[in-house]
Amino acid sequence: MAYLKSLIEGFLNSQVKLSRAKGLGQFILKNSQSLPNSLKEDLKRFDLLPLNKKRAILKEVLKLLDQKVEEKNLKDFLRPIEEEDLTKAEVKVLKDLGIYRVLDALYYFPTKYEDRRVLNSIKLAKVGEKVALLLRLKSIEKVEGDYNYEVICTDGRNFISLMYKYKDFRAMLRFKQLKEFVAFGKLKVYGDRYYMVHPKIFKKDSPQINKIVPLYNVRGVEGQVPSELKQRRIREAIGKLVGKYWQGFPETLPGWILEKYQFPKASEAFRMLHKPTTMDLKIYQKRFIYEDLLLFSLALLIRRENISSRPAPKVESCKKIYRDFVRALPFSLTHSQRRAMEEIIKDLEKGKVMMRLLQGDVGSGKTVVALFASLCLIRSGYQVAFMVPTEILAHQHFKTAKEILKPFGVEVALLTGSTSTLERMKIYRLCKSGHLKLLIGTHSLIEEKVKFKNLGLVVIDEQHRFGVLQRKSLIEKGFPHLLVMSATPIPRTLALALYGDLEVSQLRELPFKRKVKSFLFYEDEFDKVIELVREKLKEGGKGFVVYPLIEESERLNLRSAIYEYNKWKEIFKDKKVLLLHGRMKESQKREVLEEFIREGHILVSTSVIEVGLDVPRANFMVVESAQRFGLSQLHQLRGRVGRGGEEAYCILVVPREVEGSEE
Repeated sequence: MAYLKSLIEGFLNSQVKLSRAKGLGQFILKNSQSLPNSLKEDLKRFDLLPLNKKRAILKEVLKLLDQKVEEKNLKDFLRPIEEEDLTKAEVKVLKDLGIYRVLDALYYFPTKYEDRRVLNSIKLAKVGEKVALLLRLKSIEKVEGDYNYEVICTDGRNFISLMYKYKDFRAMLRFKQLKEFVAFGKLKVYGDRYYMVHPKIFKKDSPQINKIVPLYNVRGVEGQVPSELKQRRIREAIGKLVGKYWQGFPETLPGWILEKYQFPKASEAFRMLHKPTTMDLKIYQKRFIYEDLLLFSLALLIRRENISSRPAPKVESCKKIYRDFVRALPFSLTHSQRRAMEEIIKDLEKGKVMMRLLQGDVGSGKTVVALFASLCLIRSGYQVAFMVPTEILAHQHFKTAKEILKPFGVEVALLTGSTSTLERMKIYRLCKSGHLKLLIGTHSLIEEKVKFKNLGLVVIDEQHRFGVLQRKSLIEKGFPHLLVMSATPIPRTLALALYGDLEVSQLRELPFKRKVKSFLFYEDEFDKVIELVREKLKEGGKGFVVYPLIEESERLNLRSAIYEYNKWKEIFKDKKVLLLHGRMKESQKREVLEEFIREGHILVSTSVIEVGLDVPRANFMVVESAQRFGLSQLHQLRGRVGRGGEEAYCILVVPREVEGSEE
């Protein structure tokens, strides 16, 4: 509303500006709500009216805008979107995105914006940014190189080349039909030559230009780029709802917070984020980020209050168990591990539910701490459920738990998707009777058939890999304490924000100092990658080569594990090169891993090896198309090497095109 008032005041203060205004009445009509019908009629014929009448109309609009808009009831925004709001097709478009209510649409914010306000001169544009340029066609040339068509254009004084890659010349005929058009794309320069690669082309009078365009997230296949048409349909559908409902939205933030941080009201922020008139939208985005964090923090406080009032399993003799546990270990604990165990003892002795996050780097000894907590509950007559995201990690923890808890006579079982029916039925029976004390498994643990007689502790490893409801499903199988673990590095302040319902223990030390050197190479420097791999193999080591895809994709220009596997076999004919990916059966995966650990040299894989794999001799990791992996994934992958104390290499390979790009 503020921007509209400012605009009207500007015209009222300038007689020359008002006399030359075209389309002002229609603009005001489109961007304001609840105007009297008589005033709407005046605005429709605004351009035809005399100057004094125009001024009177603008003053009347300004007066109405200054009046306080009454806040609507939240129920108005919680109702389903109906066909009186949108067309049938538009309702379906929004439902496909999970938008069913007016409130959902208002809070479905754009992920980014394109400034398509048209410039008449290339010299006014900033190199390296996306710009909209009004151009005239000069010629279309067939050229050699990656881009086989060059469209030479001019803004009247300067020349620019639009570069395209097409199999058929017919794709270029649109330029001959348009003659003059708007090109939207990233402006680049090489020497004194301006160019764009595959810019979008619009007619001069297209409604999709001369404005700032919001772009929304379109859920679907990863890497799929939504069409301009689909984006436009989403934009128009949400735009209609915002135009109808933005005014009078009930304010959620207290007045003193709005004043302190100079935040706009919710209604104005909705209007600007969905129908922006400027690219400077930070204050509007910050307003909703603050609101999210405030509501999230309040919800966590309520959750913690509810949890603290639950009955908690009573644990006794933790200190004696601690002494026995430490004596039985074949290695010494780090100071961080001891401190974490002491914090867990205090939690268990309080008689309140323990809710603790155990955060530490790969190899810092989180599993040992978790097994100590498990033993405390088991010795007090309770059962423990230990849930992990992958079967590989489940087998790793199962093996570790059996070794460490063997002196204490604890029976450990493993339940995964590949567990046989006979073994599964046995586990169900022992678990329900209470005879099985420690059950380690994957998502299988949340199955309805898995019932505990006396569940006292839930341990969740790599908890960010599980949804909130999955975690909740397991906890609701009893009234247990909760210990979640994560190897992703999280600063303590951020951890408190993300896991406000949890206390935080951090393992800052490693049993030995891991030495992992990281390298970044471009794909055209592959010889250097091979050289480093040969160096590590000569030292008697072994390693991994990781790809983002299993097979080639026509849509994504990325390397794949199956295709590249043969290349690595050809390069290292004298070495044992193995292949691992997510489509293999679990039994096949285990066979490949066992063979790799026993006698393999190079394991070509997807990110299936991201967590839980412990190969002490592994001393190199090559990650192809590394730009396609998240920071957390890269951290986990890097953690697979150097676990034996030897110097290891983590080699990230990216295409040359990402140099200096947004990726």
